[in-house]
Amino acid sequence: MKKLILFLCIGLFVQAGYSQINVVDFLKGGKADAGKLSQAYLQPYAFALGDGLNNGWYNTAVTHNLLGFDFSVSLSGIQIPDKDKTFDISTLGLANMTVASGGNISPTIAGSKTSGPSLNVNDTQGNKIASFNTPGGIDLGTVPVPMAQLSFGLLPHTDIIGRYVPDMKYNNNGDETKLGFWGLGVKHNFMEWIPVLKHLPFDASVFASYSEVNVQSALTSSASGYGSDNIYISFPNDNNQMLKMKTKTTKYGLIVSKKLGMLTFFGGLGHSSSESTVDLIGTYTINTKGQIQGVDYTTKTDLVDPVALLFKTNNVSMDAGLRLKIMFLSVFASINKAEYTSYNAGISLGMR
Repeated sequence: MKKLILFLCIGLFVQAGYSQINVVDFLKGGKADAGKLSQAYLQPYAFALGDGLNNGWYNTAVTHNLLGFDFSVSLSGIQIPDKDKTFDISTLGLANMTVASGGNISPTIAGSKTSGPSLNVNDTQGNKIASFNTPGGIDLGTVPVPMAQLSFGLLPHTDIIGRYVPDMKYNNNGDETKLGFWGLGVKHNFMEWIPVLKHLPFDASVFASYSEVNVQSALTSSASGYGSDNIYISFPNDNNQMLKMKTKTTKYGLIVSKKLGMLTFFGGLGHSSSESTVDLIGTYTINTKGQIQGVDYTTKTDLVDPVALLFKTNNVSMDAGLRLKIMFLSVFASINKAEYTSYNAGISLGMR
């Protein structure tokens, strides 16, 4: 298939902030260059997904009584800063590609929909064998990540928080995509065990969480494409081609809250991290035509598992928010800072 669709999937059912990358173009310069371009292009949304998965875990430091519970639904909006809406091609160290026109600045997935600079693909003799424009973005500077979770009191002064989406399959233009997600969090109000702290006019808890999302999309359609000039790429249908994505996140720290009537003010300070991998699996055949000293030649190259990307973040995490509780219903909102700044809002229903 000529278009590779990357799904950044998570949420109530599926959060799809997707990009369409022309695989024929990205693979023209070989495995190493394809990886460097893909890494720079996709990085903002990989980071945003990690931040989004670490949002919305709590809206108070108070824990439930035994068997108390609440079910909450929230939406995070992760802000992509302007500096991450473009990347500089000249800093990537491309081996087989050079900028032909349009300058060195190209949009990332979060950037403008306008295509980027024109790149030439060169053979080992430095001769141009193909050219293409880097892809435009989807012009979405705020990445939405919805979430649903269940929190309940299982141990004294301790909440267990669960997030889960079972493996789901759906068909995307003939290619089957499977995705699943789970997350587990623990919140413990340690002040209840320490007499001196127990009587302070606020609540405090320690918190830790882990999330994991897996996406696998089979590339079952036999496809091929002519690049410009002398390059031809074929994707034979060998039933072994697929796109795999896994994102793992962790968060831990301290939560403090203060209740004033129906209002609760809360804040958190800790550490947030994420690790995302994107792998294009299978064999992709590149046929190149060229000429050396007036003699025509052809080459055939099989690229095996040509794209393997790793995106990692490690940040101090800070958030502050407000919750309004009326009977069994609560409405909450917060601002968060980790890799990016984000905003979270939601509702919950439950009983202490």
